[in-house]
Amino acid sequence: MSSRLHLWAVVLAGLLSASPIASGADRPVPLSKRGVDRLTPSRGPAILGAVFRKTQRGEVVMSVRRDWLKTEDPERLQLADASLAESSPRAWRRLLGRIDDWKKTLKPDSPLRAVLDLERKRVADLLKAVEGGGRVPATRFLALVIPRKEISALTVQPVVRKQVALVSWVEGLKRVETRSVDDLAAELMTAGLDPATAGAESLWRELPVVEDDDRTWRIRRVLKACQLSEPLHFQGTGGLLLAANEKKRGGGLDQPVDAKMIGDLVGQLLGGDLGGDLGKLLEQLGGRAKPRGGDSSPLLTAARRAEAAGRDAFRVTRFRHDVTGRRTTVTSEFLVKVDRGEWVLAWQESRTIEVRARPDARKRIERDPRVQGVLKLVKALGLDGGDRAIETAIQFGAATQEGQQRLDSGFLKFRDRYGHRLDSPPLWWGRTLRTTDDRSGRKPTGND
Repeated sequence: MSSRLHLWAVVLAGLLSASPIASGADRPVPLSKRGVDRLTPSRGPAILGAVFRKTQRGEVVMSVRRDWLKTEDPERLQLADASLAESSPRAWRRLLGRIDDWKKTLKPDSPLRAVLDLERKRVADLLKAVEGGGRVPATRFLALVIPRKEISALTVQPVVRKQVALVSWVEGLKRVETRSVDDLAAELMTAGLDPATAGAESLWRELPVVEDDDRTWRIRRVLKACQLSEPLHFQGTGGLLLAANEKKRGGGLDQPVDAKMIGDLVGQLLGGDLGGDLGKLLEQLGGRAKPRGGDSSPLLTAARRAEAAGRDAFRVTRFRHDVTGRRTTVTSEFLVKVDRGEWVLAWQESRTIEVRARPDARKRIERDPRVQGVLKLVKALGLDGGDRAIETAIQFGAATQEGQQRLDSGFLKFRDRYGHRLDSPPLWWGRTLRTTDDRSGRKPTGND
């Protein structure tokens, strides 16, 4: 080859290697287009996964795929596995004792006994295998706890993008950590899955064993029991909470839409003296007491009522209606008793629903005998604007019912997440509520 031809060959090779076509496949996808969270530690490679939470101490709890960690940070994986090899048998031994103690408190015919017997056998078999020289079973995902002092930066993706990554993990797509959300979503859609609606709850079953302190164990125990018995459920608006399922056997809600709520809304929509007079009349006919002004927190009142009924958990669902904005906000909370006079918020969810015509829901509401009584009263009084107020109030009732149904589904999803096994997944709770004075002399508190 002549020197001139050789020179052209060198130039051409250089141009090809620098061209976008040749290098595009190797160019990393920007984090802004991916679905995974990224934690940059003070030393070592960045961690890609899904952040569970940040603790009050500033720690970050993060789920990371084992195979990805094995390739990108084998040293961190080795440390995590060594910790699990030590903690898992200890957690299993403690769990066996807790199951035995729990069974002692149950009646001989309790259906929980059979459930706990199966779980005890599963845990005992795992412990026996490990004590016989076997390894702690490797899970597909790990839950890493990164101390605050070891964190240089943290990027948490928006919920919509992270949902695509979670569903992609469920479906076993490759390289979820480094691909774009658009690329992953396209592959999911090709397989007939819409990432916006597909579930990702099964990922919780692919996490390793955890050790519970006493309070966490009490919450986990309640959630397991809720699989067979629905918790006490209060519903209401403002400071008035009614036990919606206290008298009904076999589960389910006794009163999906409270007739008093319809009456209150009609009175509010009528306004002025007419609305106030109607409200007083409805209270007299309904025989329901107003909420006591001395209770600063409806949750505190509900907790005391649950204690009086001998319950160790309850739900509260409350409604807030924006008549001007034509929307209603439904909030539901689940509280568990963790000590004498002490409750913690284990779950909370809220939905804001637009108020509009819902013909099917309207028919169901109008068939309710209690609602019919309110409607007949308003019509019999011949109030100006009464028909229009009734129409709007029923629309609010239908929106409230829809929000409540969504929250019921959310609670069942949360409950079932922890019903599969008693040694995983991780469990956290929120604020604390006290119904009695504690040893420090602090008065009962209601965190609303």
